[in-house]
Amino acid sequence: MKRLTLLIALLASVITYGQWTNDPAVNTLVANSESEDMKAAGTSNGETYVVFWKSVGAPANYELRVQLLDASGVRQFGDDGMLLDNTLQMSTWTAIMSLTVDEQDNLYVGVTATSDYSGHAYKINTSGTKLWGDNGITFGTGFMTTVLPLQTGDAIVAWNAGTEINMQKYDSNGNAVWSTAQPVTIGSSKTSPGNLFEMSNGDFMMIIHTYNYGINSTVYIQRFDGTGEPVWSSPVQLSNTSTVYNTEYSGVQDADTVYFGYKGAHSNRFDSYLQRINPDGTLPWGINGSDFDINETDFEMDTRIAFSPGSQYIWSICKYSNPNQTQFGEYVQKFDKISGARLLTDNAKMIYAIGDDDKVHASDLFLMDDGPFFLLKTGVDNGVTPTTLAVLLLDENGDFVWPDETKPMATYPANKKRTQLTKPAGGQSVAVFIEDKSDGLKIYAQNYIEETPLPSQPVLLSPENGASGISIDTTFVWEVAQDADTYTIQIAEDDAFTNIVTEESGLTATSFDYTLPEYNTTYYWRVMATNSAGDSDWSEIWSFTTVVMTGMIETITTSTAKVYPNPATDFIVFEFTSPVNSDVRLTLFNSTGQTEFTMKKFTKKGKTNFKVIRKFPAGVYYYRLSGEKLMISGKIVIK
Repeated sequence: MKRLTLLIALLASVITYGQWTNDPAVNTLVANSESEDMKAAGTSNGETYVVFWKSVGAPANYELRVQLLDASGVRQFGDDGMLLDNTLQMSTWTAIMSLTVDEQDNLYVGVTATSDYSGHAYKINTSGTKLWGDNGITFGTGFMTTVLPLQTGDAIVAWNAGTEINMQKYDSNGNAVWSTAQPVTIGSSKTSPGNLFEMSNGDFMMIIHTYNYGINSTVYIQRFDGTGEPVWSSPVQLSNTSTVYNTEYSGVQDADTVYFGYKGAHSNRFDSYLQRINPDGTLPWGINGSDFDINETDFEMDTRIAFSPGSQYIWSICKYSNPNQTQFGEYVQKFDKISGARLLTDNAKMIYAIGDDDKVHASDLFLMDDGPFFLLKTGVDNGVTPTTLAVLLLDENGDFVWPDETKPMATYPANKKRTQLTKPAGGQSVAVFIEDKSDGLKIYAQNYIEETPLPSQPVLLSPENGASGISIDTTFVWEVAQDADTYTIQIAEDDAFTNIVTEESGLTATSFDYTLPEYNTTYYWRVMATNSAGDSDWSEIWSFTTVVMTGMIETITTSTAKVYPNPATDFIVFEFTSPVNSDVRLTLFNSTGQTEFTMKKFTKKGKTNFKVIRKFPAGVYYYRLSGEKLMISGKIVIK
């Protein structure tokens, strides 16, 4: 019989870390200094990089710094972060920066110095080591600097050099791999880089914007080999609607297939699209791709897409507005990744109506269990009306998962700038934003801990509720819960649960064998299922009564024993017919089944008896000898 360990306390669910601040109006301060511009990116284990421009006096105006919050929200690079570069020639304004994190959790940063327009790229690790030199890499004029870490440890860096894209491959130490930076041109148009995607054979794809005047652009894509040479004879045009080159668009990969989410302007309004690009450059959904919403009334802007590996769907969210762009709302769409079919009706699914407190997404889109997850902003940052931030999770149908719809993240009554949400990792996602809590514009963060659903509640089967005459050597049986990893059985007398038996037995375990300590006793039992995240749920509580001892109990043993003298007076000898090499527990019960005496003794190899010297009140007693592969019961009379 399998014997289980008795514990003295309930198993507690273990969470590696908790919420950093319980009050979403307080939040966690990222750095002590003031900042008007920053960007954040998460690591694979729930840490958070925050790169920011620290406001300093003229003529420097800004210095570039980075902070790392660990999974518990503790600042790793000091109260004011770590200096990345204070040699940049900065004007009184900043330009779009880029951040990306590789599989080793190294951070890559691309920025523009706004006084001389020079481009710069940096690489650091979580220890704060600058891997591309003290002041990173510098390359002439450089706007929209974008970095693509490669599986080899190298990286592609692309930038707008003023009239065309230049790109270069750098090794892990920041040394140029190609003899010279490669230009990317399309006819006589100016070009600017967009998203970069690594292919499985070492090639990469680049989104290319062409433009001539202003910021309006036409979007293309080209595939390049590892030496920077184009693979296709000419770039592929993705859309005939107007885009803008100084905006970050949303892209995801399914192996070597690329999906690109964007807004395009035509007929004095904005439409949202999802485009699919095959590895050979063909567009199976045609020019523009699949329309988010075939209704051409509202404006559709700020498209964000997300994909889970192995899924059949691409999710997309879009900010809607009325034609005057004075009121806003939020919609969601789900696309079939093969056909591009719209799965949440041809007019998408409304999350919040236009004008419903102007609720719109304020971050990239991520997925939890293939359901959309993002940061939601309520209100308009117009300098007058305060805004709030919350996270929102939708299910596979685009419906709210949580009864309260959202979980608050930032509720201090102030405008929010540069709102960010890190990709869920290590059990949490982190919102990062800038606001003035009455002491200047500073960067704050708030973490959201992923809520894992409770496992299925165990259903008890045997011993049946209210049963009587149950053997003390019994098997507890319940219905298996497929989403549980560990089961805990708890047994109690008088409804006071004090003893727990637990076994980490996986998904196939449905029963425990156990020897109860008392005859003629009412017991209560229940089972707890625990999943891999440590979340638990108990079954119902059932009761049963063990058998009443009225005579000699049937023995289950590999040995037998003689008990003498019987009747006994001052002592009792228990003699086994063969050696018992384990702890042996002796329990004496009175005629009503209550325990009168218990002791444990080790019988050494070759020893076959032990003696109990003790006076007991006269009467009829029942004994039980139990040990490894041993269960002997019987009756003895004491004079």
